[in-house]
Amino acid sequence: MDRKGIIGVVLAVLGLMAWQIYTTHESQKAARLQQEAALIAAANAPVEAPVAAPADAPAPAVAPSGDQAPKPASSPEEPATLENLSTPSVDYTFTNLGGGLARAVLKKHNAENGDNVVLNEFGPTPIGATTEIAGEGTNVAFTQTVDVATGEIRFEHTDARELQISKKFTLPKLDGLSDEEKLRQEYLVRLDVTLTNHGSAPLPLANGYFVETGSAAPIHTRDQEIYTGFDYYRNGGNKSVNVSWFGGSGFLMFKSAPKPVYTDATDNVRWAGVTNQYFTSIVSPVADEKASSDVLAKQRGNRVWSQRFVISDDAWSGAGRSTVGQKGERHGIEGAIGMPGFTLAAGQSATQSFDIYTGPREYRRLVALGNQEADIMDFGMFSIVSKTLLNSMNMLRAWLGSYGLAIIVLTLVIKSLMWPLQNKATTSMKRMQALQPKMTELREKYKDDPTRMNTELMKLYKDYNINPLSGCLPMVVQIPIFFGFYSMLGKAVELRNSGFLWWVHDLSQPDTVAHLGTVPINVLPLCMAGTMFWQMAIQPKSGDQTQQRIFMFMPLMFVYFCYNFASALALYWTVQNLFSIAQLYATRNRTTPVPVKVSAPTKKKPRG
Repeated sequence: MDRKGIIGVVLAVLGLMAWQIYTTHESQKAARLQQEAALIAAANAPVEAPVAAPADAPAPAVAPSGDQAPKPASSPEEPATLENLSTPSVDYTFTNLGGGLARAVLKKHNAENGDNVVLNEFGPTPIGATTEIAGEGTNVAFTQTVDVATGEIRFEHTDARELQISKKFTLPKLDGLSDEEKLRQEYLVRLDVTLTNHGSAPLPLANGYFVETGSAAPIHTRDQEIYTGFDYYRNGGNKSVNVSWFGGSGFLMFKSAPKPVYTDATDNVRWAGVTNQYFTSIVSPVADEKASSDVLAKQRGNRVWSQRFVISDDAWSGAGRSTVGQKGERHGIEGAIGMPGFTLAAGQSATQSFDIYTGPREYRRLVALGNQEADIMDFGMFSIVSKTLLNSMNMLRAWLGSYGLAIIVLTLVIKSLMWPLQNKATTSMKRMQALQPKMTELREKYKDDPTRMNTELMKLYKDYNINPLSGCLPMVVQIPIFFGFYSMLGKAVELRNSGFLWWVHDLSQPDTVAHLGTVPINVLPLCMAGTMFWQMAIQPKSGDQTQQRIFMFMPLMFVYFCYNFASALALYWTVQNLFSIAQLYATRNRTTPVPVKVSAPTKKKPRG
């Protein structure tokens, strides 16, 4: 690539960076204005008295659709009856409104404020609620009975069509289980749903019914939107939709319009769930032959962050505040998995069981569930690399007792395996450096004819048997490793609240030590940039001065893209830079053979 081409690439990259900053600022501004308008409208709206339903009008537990759809009789203001059941790892709160799991408190995981992580904390729809229209009719009041000794809670309701819906939630019994089975069942709840037609005529449920997955909200104040989404598994692979999909995608004339709901009518959906960066709620039909035929997801404006407070709407207790935030709306998501339609004969019952997982996105635990739930990790195109690195990191941590040390040792092992390749690349770069005077002469001679200049340069490389790309080979090999590390470290719940050194309190978050105005000071990304500059300064120089100056922008680009990611990623990149620097110092004084022009092969004389 000539000088103009390189400058064009750099300007394009800088333009994309500027555009990303601009669009992020504008989207936050629009979200803030939208939130302010909504709060002002809510404050000025007249309050209307609710219309009371007839006392003898039962509400449908499975909300029907179409012309037959009766209106639910229960009022949204009807207070919920909550029941708490616990295991050593989770406190479950069940509600009779919707007959499902209102929230799950994970005792072994702490949130940013020091409390335990709560799943479905801000969702108005309980996990396991059943409706014919996803997300609607979930305020129906069920009768409930609890058996604390067996860890079971039952819900029942009969609607105007004499369709009775019965649900049984069963908590796991962990005593006496093997470690492998305990790993599988620790965050698992079994849900059995039974529909019974008590009428005298067949009852068609043409659209089947939905089971709600509950909602997910960002786990950290600085989470990116790509980490909060709805996932489902069908046709041998995971499909993921993050919250940014609902706000429209693209830019300028290619930007799509905002979308209120995501749906996919497809066969053989084996599970569906909502997730944030490190935790998830998954609903899985137990039998494959009862696999789902439909999924649905909606965006939620769960929280508005400011410097002093969080705006939230706690649907179960009624707590919350309504004050305009200063940093824009943070979106959450809710979803549902649909079961195929069927018809119940008079007196007939149909039962379907589901596994409900409410816990960490821990790869080995999700693998143990045995229904491809581990695909919700969504490691991307380098998933094999990410899984290998994750398993290796966990193994090293078990030996060393520290995830920070495990990342360092794992990096050193990878760099040691790549040592021969790095040495070969360094030798090739030194040979190119020896040819630098000849290359400079050609560039000066053909500076007005770039095509001829490139042709002569390629001929020069061929004459001296030098591959100009061999110096880039280690970087090419490191690309899948880097992106594998990037994807793995950004989703490894094991790193949460794992400290390292004296200032890194959480390897899953940026290592902010102070703020310069509103700009956070993250130490490890700055160390990463510093070691990149150091490495570039001591490695053999190749290419012209313009190329060398342009490549000096690379550390700045890396810092820009990685500054607010997990500090574990910056730790890995810094350590591998230091190891590369040590390699360069170890090999820089070695004598490299001077390139010798390869003699042209002699042509054989034709016979006869």
